[in-house]
Amino acid sequence: MKMTIGAPLPPDYQVSHEDLAESAATLIAHALLPVFSENMSEELAKANVEGIVTELAYLFDEGEIVLGGKSYRPRIAFVDEAGKMLPGAATLAHMHQLATAPFEIDPEAAITFEEPEFVEE
Repeated sequence: MKMTIGAPLPPDYQVSHEDLAESAATLIAHALLPVFSENMSEELAKANVEGIVTELAYLFDEGEIVLGGKSYRPRIAFVDEAGKMLPGAATLAHMHQLATAPFEIDPEAAITFEEPEFVEE
């Protein structure tokens, strides 16, 4: 799924991991919603998806994998069009706060979603 934020940005705007993490939570929620909407009302589907997105956000904030005596923490990282990782992934430990209300989108953000096209083989 592709999410486009169409709102104009100030000329001096610098994209941040925090902005993108909040957008990622919204993207994940909208990608999951059709799966849940098949079997329940949209209201109930949204409530379930919000719960899942919140749990995933906490996983990225507080999760840990210990391997070989060293700790590794999951983070969502973003790369630009050239493949360069944006700074800030290591310090973003409050995604759960950014993931609240992923279906409440400010109309001024001019956000659109595009479903991927699958080609049957």
